[in-house]
Amino acid sequence: MANTFFFPLLFLKPDSEWDEPVDATPFRLARRLWQTSTFDLATLATRHRLHLPYQAMDVMLGQCNVELAIQADSLDDAIGWLHSILLGLYIEGVSPTIAPFATSHGINEYSGINSRDSALLREEMPEAMRSGVTSDHATVEAWPVQMSFSCQVLRDRLEITPAKFMVAAASAQRWRSIESTCPTLKVVRDAAQAAPLLGSMDQSLLHLWCALEALFPKVSTEVSFRLALYIAQLKRSPSPWDVFRRTRDAYNLRSRVAHGLRSDVTIDEWREAWELLIGSASAILHRGSLPTEDELLDELLTKDTRDEEKAV
Repeated sequence: MANTFFFPLLFLKPDSEWDEPVDATPFRLARRLWQTSTFDLATLATRHRLHLPYQAMDVMLGQCNVELAIQADSLDDAIGWLHSILLGLYIEGVSPTIAPFATSHGINEYSGINSRDSALLREEMPEAMRSGVTSDHATVEAWPVQMSFSCQVLRDRLEITPAKFMVAAASAQRWRSIESTCPTLKVVRDAAQAAPLLGSMDQSLLHLWCALEALFPKVSTEVSFRLALYIAQLKRSPSPWDVFRRTRDAYNLRSRVAHGLRSDVTIDEWREAWELLIGSASAILHRGSLPTEDELLDELLTKDTRDEEKAV
């Protein structure tokens, strides 16, 4: 029987129309309903099983508005699914987030536990909070996951809607299927989790480019030109020259950073590399596979030949 693990997602904001939890098995996304006091977390630390300091949980939860629940056989399996659905959300245009820890019970269940443990204090609670978890009847466990105090947050992309979540859940399922036949794609999924959490924006940008370059392992000469060409073709953009130029310019920035010629990457420059990675992931998802360099070149040349024949 699968267990359910709960992950607070920091910074993201549910849209105003969203009240009920949204189910998309094995995922469920719920709005945070209650504040969690320091006393609640101290109760968890003394009477339950926390594998991280409750003070860190307190700081992290100050930025939490939504919580993701995942049904999985183990915590490791749940974290794998977490990475997949976060990639799905990023493809839908949602900002990078942090899932700092996992718990065995939801935040709306353990919030107020300190007062519920006391018969006297329980009577003073809002009626809707009186039926949550108590220390006498359940043990709450928590494990660290993405314990980072740094994140490249895109402030104009914080809103999450039920529609975006449902599409992201479907994308997560499909990505796992594609990744099972092409293990290279794990590099993309991992980079989408790790890069935004690096404290140095320069190193974060290089991490994104490591994943982009891993998509095309045969590229060893004329790197900026060939990567730009392959990424433009991978995306099948209606404006391929624009994608080509943006990718080439972004790679040239990556080279200056890697060789110590730049150490002041801006958030806009970082966002450009981020969008190249997430856009590439989206293209792979829609294609259903990762084409090789030769396949992309064949697509490009075949297309050009057809265009010439039409012109004649």
